[in-house]
Amino acid sequence: MSCRQPCDWDCRSCRYLNFGKRESCQRCGEPKLGLAGTPVGSALSNPINWAVKPGDWSCYNCGVHNYASRSNCFKCGGATKTEAAVTQSWGFSLEPAQQAGWKSGDWICSRMECNEHNYASRTECFRCSTPRYYG
Repeated sequence: MSCRQPCDWDCRSCRYLNFGKRESCQRCGEPKLGLAGTPVGSALSNPINWAVKPGDWSCYNCGVHNYASRSNCFKCGGATKTEAAVTQSWGFSLEPAQQAGWKSGDWICSRMECNEHNYASRTECFRCSTPRYYG
């Protein structure tokens, strides 16, 4: 179950749920405000806008989600790699062991509102209790 408050917002880059008081994403550092000063929470209130598009990729250096049109990571400047493509099923095909702080078998919660990093030993998300192999 989500403990989302009305002022909380979802990062446009990594979809991490942030407290409303945060000015940048706790996970990836993306600023709270989107293009043209639009608050990210309102820009992404429709889950259709969260859909990962074919060709989108996750940076090998910092793990941030990047749009297919980018040849370099918007956060750290890392180059795109085919192996780092984000799958359409909300999972990352990037081997977690290659991301800082990750070990083999670690996983990302598939629930859109959560998207939290979990250790390999967990069978459900530590944050929202969604089962590892949810829907």
